[in-house]
Amino acid sequence: MSKQIMFWEKQETSGFEYLELSYGDKIIQAESTVLFIEGGVPQRVTYSIIFGQGWVVKHLCIMNHTQNKTLSLSSNGNGCWFDDNGDEIQSLRSAVDIDISCTPFTNSLPINRQSWTLDEPKLFEMVYISAHDLSFKKVKQIYKLIHEDETRTFHYRSDTFESPVIVDKNGFVLDYPELFTRRF
Repeated sequence: MSKQIMFWEKQETSGFEYLELSYGDKIIQAESTVLFIEGGVPQRVTYSIIFGQGWVVKHLCIMNHTQNKTLSLSSNGNGCWFDDNGDEIQSLRSAVDIDISCTPFTNSLPINRQSWTLDEPKLFEMVYISAHDLSFKKVKQIYKLIHEDETRTFHYRSDTFESPVIVDKNGFVLDYPELFTRRF
């Protein structure tokens, strides 16, 4: 099993993320610790994601240690999400990817699952998770590849928020202006 480490600095408020990706024969696992300040309160969030083939989320466990809250979700990879009891969460139906508010890593998921052509926007239904209170909802996000050389730049839009997102050749975020910068 090979391992990759990434480290981001949060720009909007003080904070950092340390993430380890472990690559196996049929799965990829992400383990991360995120430290940040929200609303003047230090937060510690850890999460673990197991991916199947093609960067499809199979299982997510996230914990906000400061709030003493945990969320666990599983997916069949085809837009069905399930809680700890195995009950389907109807409100998330058709979402494939996740977007965790405190990390740029989850922006890499739709980027790595798709083939891209310049200036061709793609719409994704995502499970958006607030790292603060672990609430979740389905949201629509649009990514469009706008530049490609040694790095790739995407135009990202969700509701009224828009930003460029710059990724490395493997699709992992290098710079999410004013929000996150990768340091390692």
